[in-house]
Amino acid sequence: MPDQKTATEENTLVINSKAFEKLTWAKRKDEDYSDVILRLVSTKLDGLQRRGEKEILTSDNRRLILSVEQNLCMGAESCVRLAPEVFALDQSRLSGAEAEPLGMKEVMDREVPSEKLMAAAQTCPYKAIRVVDAETGEQIFP
Repeated sequence: MPDQKTATEENTLVINSKAFEKLTWAKRKDEDYSDVILRLVSTKLDGLQRRGEKEILTSDNRRLILSVEQNLCMGAESCVRLAPEVFALDQSRLSGAEAEPLGMKEVMDREVPSEKLMAAAQTCPYKAIRVVDAETGEQIFP
């Protein structure tokens, strides 16, 4: 069988400074920017793997802890529509033994305003998203 050679092709990608900042923030030690892009194109899947509590520093400098009561989430997707940069829904996991449909994505510090997070939680008809003030420990919603 003859040797097979793979042609390596390099392309240039032009991105704005905000996109570059996000890529740099997301870049891990052992990655180059191509690896980061490939990893982030599956943002929804990555987000769905992050369940449980997530602390977010909002653009108005509030530290909020969000958590999802998976047993309450029925997939209304109001949170996903209002804050798609934070929430991701996996319709295939709405029921059954592994019913954990809602995940949270990685969010850069000061990227999302607290009002947006609160609106996402408050519009959930099932009250599945809990919001806690990280500094005081006070549950803000529900």
